[in-house]
Amino acid sequence: MITLGLDPHPGSHTVVALDESGVSLGHLTVANTEEGLTRLHEFSVQFTARRRAVEGAGNHFISIFVGQLLSRGESVFSISPSLTSQYRALRGRKKNDIIDAGNVARALLANPQLTELKIIEQQRTLQELTRTQRRLSEQLKATRGAQQELASQSPVREVLQRVIDTLISEVKRLEQQIRERVKKIMPRLLEIAGVGPIVAGVLLAETADPKRFATAGHFASYAGAAPVERGSGQNSRMQVNPGGNRRLNWALHIVAMVRLRTDGGRSRAFLDKAKSCGKTQRAALRALKTYIARELFRAMCCAST
Repeated sequence: MITLGLDPHPGSHTVVALDESGVSLGHLTVANTEEGLTRLHEFSVQFTARRRAVEGAGNHFISIFVGQLLSRGESVFSISPSLTSQYRALRGRKKNDIIDAGNVARALLANPQLTELKIIEQQRTLQELTRTQRRLSEQLKATRGAQQELASQSPVREVLQRVIDTLISEVKRLEQQIRERVKKIMPRLLEIAGVGPIVAGVLLAETADPKRFATAGHFASYAGAAPVERGSGQNSRMQVNPGGNRRLNWALHIVAMVRLRTDGGRSRAFLDKAKSCGKTQRAALRALKTYIARELFRAMCCAST
């Protein structure tokens, strides 16, 4: 099985082919054009038994090509940039697109538990909606901060207020579209404590078909919630998994924070019990997020049957 690591960019894409031992069999860099994507495909088909590791497969500048691969029945894995960076750090400070593409492939070789990407049209739309909503929300926060730094009589305040009003309107419009799509796809998600329309939209956008994960533990690991062991000699400790999907991890964090405030003390009791067993505040919160991830996974699986 040949692993094709793809490092995509808005202007160009670089692919590296590795055999099962991690030995490079060739590489190619093409422009992000129709002709370039054709050359990319021609390079890949020379390897009969192949699978593709794509860094950030949901990015807009590569998502259409990924969709074409999936429609042809190709085996595609999305590799998070944080996971790729771990292999870059292991292999030295030198960095270029060829090295990065090779590290994308090595990330898949070293993590066979990663699940194949399954994208459906409704998932792609939800990704666009939720990611745009996040960007506009961040811009709204930044613009409000900029306005607060100005003197009360500054004429620029009016300009920024018009920008703020527009951003508020568009964020609300996006939130309504996300809510409507969630209600059509999996309305039962909105009945789960701590899950609002934005969190539900992120869950559906970043998970696709939950049944592609073998167990709830696999889903928790994909979401970066399940802790990983880091040890050497007599020292061993558990820490957060940096290779998980950060958007899913954000969703779990929001659910945890809401429940800590609103579920009558059940989540707080869970946190206190974990801390009484010797866990730090952060480790206890990770345990709570792992519990929530497994709960959400089971709920999504039941709702998709």
